[in-house]
Amino acid sequence: MFLPADHSKTRDELPRGCTFAASDWHILASFWHPIAFVHDIADKPVRAKLLDVDLVIYKTSAGITVARDLCPHRGTRISAGWMADDQIVCPMHGLHFGHDGACSKIPSIANSEGRIPPKLRLETYASVERYGIVWTCLKGEAIWRLPEWDGISNPALRKVYVPEGTWYAAASRHVENFNDVAHFPWVHTQSFGGSTADPIPPYDVEQTDYGLRFELPYHEGFNRFDDGVEGDERDVVYTYELTYPFSTLIKIDPQGSDYVVYFADTVCPVSARETRIFQLMTDTSGNPDTDYWVKDALLINDEDKPMVEEQHPEELPLDLTEEIHVPSDRMSLEYRRGLVRRFGLGAPIAS
Repeated sequence: MFLPADHSKTRDELPRGCTFAASDWHILASFWHPIAFVHDIADKPVRAKLLDVDLVIYKTSAGITVARDLCPHRGTRISAGWMADDQIVCPMHGLHFGHDGACSKIPSIANSEGRIPPKLRLETYASVERYGIVWTCLKGEAIWRLPEWDGISNPALRKVYVPEGTWYAAASRHVENFNDVAHFPWVHTQSFGGSTADPIPPYDVEQTDYGLRFELPYHEGFNRFDDGVEGDERDVVYTYELTYPFSTLIKIDPQGSDYVVYFADTVCPVSARETRIFQLMTDTSGNPDTDYWVKDALLINDEDKPMVEEQHPEELPLDLTEEIHVPSDRMSLEYRRGLVRRFGLGAPIAS
């Protein structure tokens, strides 16, 4: 019912009800994470959640601001408010906050402009717009770079944005599935999967300065590409580029033409078992068919989602002895090793 009279002695940076191990939360909070598509931030505040922290995203003439979804006056969720006079307005007492989070107006005080304490401000976070996505970091300075996505970064190539969705699974489980190739013929029977009789060829995983990379030839059981090459099936070459912790670019190179598809997937760890999915694509035609590629992506996601949501344990095992592995798991093994060796995720819980 009450917080302690001297709450400063018990204050913790971890959010209430944190679903992550404390050490993992602090590490993950030091990365850039996607929280919204830029095109969804318009004339109203938008709610988001990252690592169990409730956020508000709002847009002024100075740009997009990301802040904790909490009015410092009486703890109201300020995302329930509105935009007025180029500021976000608290719905409970009408306090106005600008782009930098500072309070500029307290309606209950006449001529309040000169009487506002500097500490009366929203808790804001570093943010950046890239690839049409709003990214934020809950710590003061990110420990890892934003992904560099070939093709997606080319302004001459029009982008297709897949409607975002929520998976009730760990972000790491989604990422590992996205980078797994052995499930294609078994799960993607309606989209692109090939024959279950075809083995997955051996492949090598390259360590990069951003994460991991590998290439793999594959025979798709469908021809998804409008590049003038006829046939019901296609030989393709996939190039996967994973940027830690949760972003992947796939370059899909259908054989027989110069056409290439670039498909990016990045996810927001809402909580330890809830993930927000952000995907976009383009191709070397420069003008991909929006309806076609959105339908294709959503079909693939619908095939993957129930499989990932029902995986157990829900958490990704970073102790490699906890699951059995086969040769086609090379990418997932390197991913798990990298999370531990590079960043210290999955550290033992202190007794």
